[in-house]
Amino acid sequence: MSKSSHPKPLSAEVNQFVESLDDDAREYFEERAGIAEYEAGLTREEAERFAMEQTRVRFKLSTF
Repeated sequence: MSKSSHPKPLSAEVNQFVESLDDDAREYFEERAGIAEYEAGLTREEAERFAMEQTRVRFKLSTF
């Protein structure tokens, strides 16, 4: 995986999750987080947690 230019997530749990993603899943996560933060008005931390759950569902990833 290439070095990411994305900001490090605020939560250690979310950061650990995104570090395990391939490039496609990471891009999906970042898009969902951005939409949730800027369009839905969530805080960055809330948006990242929302995006984590959406990414888990979309890519059928384990919750553990």
